[in-house]
Amino acid sequence: MFQKLQHFLYGRYGTDKLNLFLLVTGLIIYGIGSLLFWPLTFLADALYVYALFRTFSRNIPARQRELGIFEKFWGPVSNWFRFQKQRFAQRKIYKYFRCPSCRQQLRAPKGRGKIEVTCQKCHAVFQTKT
Repeated sequence: MFQKLQHFLYGRYGTDKLNLFLLVTGLIIYGIGSLLFWPLTFLADALYVYALFRTFSRNIPARQRELGIFEKFWGPVSNWFRFQKQRFAQRKIYKYFRCPSCRQQLRAPKGRGKIEVTCQKCHAVFQTKT
């Protein structure tokens, strides 16, 4: 039985980040649809079917192109959430602020009082309170 399943799955695309996103989005839409507006559950079902289609597809280059397009969109979103998590974890150690001229995100140790900061991107010098 296991060998038959293994033979069936040979050459298939499998799962990736886009499939996980589709499944989680489908779950959220299904929850909202079941509480508020039941036709939304059909959209969730369509996302599930598309995720299964991608998983069992043999057209690997097309699935990789879809993943590339998704990662162009999802990369900046993911990086923003990762930065917010890091910023929250270091909130007692560092103060985060932006350069007034180029808006580059900077950080400095807390408790140093008023310090002079040089932006590494535009080399602007300004004072800030930590």
